[in-house]
Amino acid sequence: MIPPVLVDLLPGPPASARRAAPPVAASAVTAVQDLDVVVESAECSCDAGDDNPH
Repeated sequence: MIPPVLVDLLPGPPASARRAAPPVAASAVTAVQDLDVVVESAECSCDAGDDNPH
C-alpha cells in the first residue's frame, strides 16, 4: 500500500506561476454615416465567378 502524501491546498496559483497578461493592441473606431458606401466599395469587381449559375 502507498503511504498518504501531504498536499498544501492553495486558493490560487502562486505568484511565481502566474503569467503576465498579453499586450492589448490599440484599435481605432471609425464612425460611418452611410454603411451602403462602405459595402459597395468592398464588393469584388472581378469576373472570376460571374459565369457560375449556382
